[in-house]
Parts: sequence; structure tokens; C-alpha cells
Amino acid sequence: MLNLSPSDVAASPFPHAVKQGILPEDLYNELRRDFPQTRAFAQQSETSGSAGSRVGKGTGFDIYRGDAAYDALIQSSPAWKRFDAWINSPEFVRKFNELFGDRLDALGCKVIVDPEAYDRERVEGREVLTDSQTLADRAKSLGRKLFKHSDGGRKEAVRLFSRLDVEKSIGGYAKPPHCDRRNRLCSLIIYFTDLEAAGTKGGELNIYALKDEKPPQDHARHPHLDEVDAVATIVPKENLGVFFPCSNNSYHGVNALQSQDVERDFLYINISTDNFSAW
Repeated sequence: MLNLSPSDVAASPFPHAVKQGILPEDLYNELRRDFPQTRAFAQQSETSGSAGSRVGKGTGFDIYRGDAAYDALIQSSPAWKRFDAWINSPEFVRKFNELFGDRLDALGCKVIVDPEAYDRERVEGREVLTDSQTLADRAKSLGRKLFKHSDGGRKEAVRLFSRLDVEKSIGGYAKPPHCDRRNRLCSLIIYFTDLEAAGTKGGELNIYALKDEKPPQDHARHPHLDEVDAVATIVPKENLGVFFPCSNNSYHGVNALQSQDVERDFLYINISTDNFSAW
């Protein structure tokens, strides 16, 4: 399903793969043809407001599993139904392991990435996607730190699930240097807009490296801008994909999208654990 092999993975500043034509052309064209229109996103927003939005209040829209708009998309488009079935399956986990499995120990992964532990029925609803840790999250995090010190770093067996977020960002959308949520094993971004062809300003994806060298496990997941250097800038293009483990040093961000009349369509996909932290 993904046109990626281990030879596509760059090691620095963290393992990641950037690939033009990441999806088979025929599948991409069908997904592009059936990509939700602005009205579908707006209708979902009317129902859920900004709760659980991954693009930010006032800077775009998203739909994902658990949303009525997502169900309608899967039911109406054979291409999206097929893509959803693959992303939400053990096969996606196996592809992640093929690309990055031999690098996870060095990155500080604390869980066992077992495709047979995949749970398609798990849905991460909007109500759990808070901007900050809940009290329950903090308790889990503390418990796992104590667990790590008491068991010599033994990895945890966890249940795995996936997200397939269909996103449309608009003027003002931006992301500072950050790592994704701690229960994410990996992030896969696939673009459906060619920003260069559209003549936009902003909206590029930056890859950052920490100025001070240290083991990935010791990195802060939300660094200050003056602590990192932008080492690569990726301009979104149609069927361009970026895939990486969500280790503590997987710093990335988005330059502010300044053009008000261009919609930046993309997918944010991940494999996640049922624990608060995989790293």
C-alpha cells in the first residue's frame, strides 16, 4: 500500500522517510477525487465544534473515525474504504516495523510493537484529545516512570490502534517545533495539495534538530524555538508522504499558512498505544 522500503529511511536528525508518490497512483487519484469537500468538514465542525481538532481552532477542519462525516466518506467511496481497511489493520503495523523496527530500541521505545496486538475496534474520540495531560494521563505517566526504574526498562505489552485523520487547513494554520502525543508510535503525513503550484506563502513542513546533542530519550518533546535548528523544509506536493517514529527527538513543525484562499488538504495518520506514553 505504501511505496516505501527501508532504503528510503534517512537516519538524521531522527529516522524519517520522505517519498514522492508514496501511494500507488491509481489509489491516490481515487482518494483525491473523493476527498471531502469543504462543506463536509464544516458540517462536522457544526456538530463537534473545535473539540478534538488536530488543526487548531479557526485554522481548519478535520474528520476521523467516530465522526458521522468519516462514516459517510467510508460508505460512499470504495477507495477510502479500502485505504481505511489497510491503515486500521495489523498490516500497517508490519509496514512500520519493516521500516523502523530495528531503530526503536535506540530511540527509547518502551512498548512491544506487536501486529497481533492490533485492535481495530479501538476508536480515540474527540473527548480524549485534550491539549494538555488529564489527571489520569499524569497518573499513568508517573506510574510508568516508576515501573521503568523498578523493572530494568522491560518493555510493556500494549494494545495498538490507528488513526486516519482527514484534514483541511486554512489561513493561519501553523505548528511550532514539537513531537506528537506520547502515545503515538509513528506519524504519517500524506499531502493532497501542491502549495508551490498554488502560489502559496507558508504551509511548509520543517524538520528540526536539537542544537545540544543528547540521547533521544533525554529530549524535551516541546522545545523552545531557540533550542533547535530547522535542518530540512518540505514543501507539500500531491501524493508526497512523510513517515517517522514519534520518538522524543522527532521535532517537526509547520510554517504559518499565510494564503487565505488556498486549502491545504492532507492526511495525518498514526499508530498509537493504549498507554499514555510509548517513549
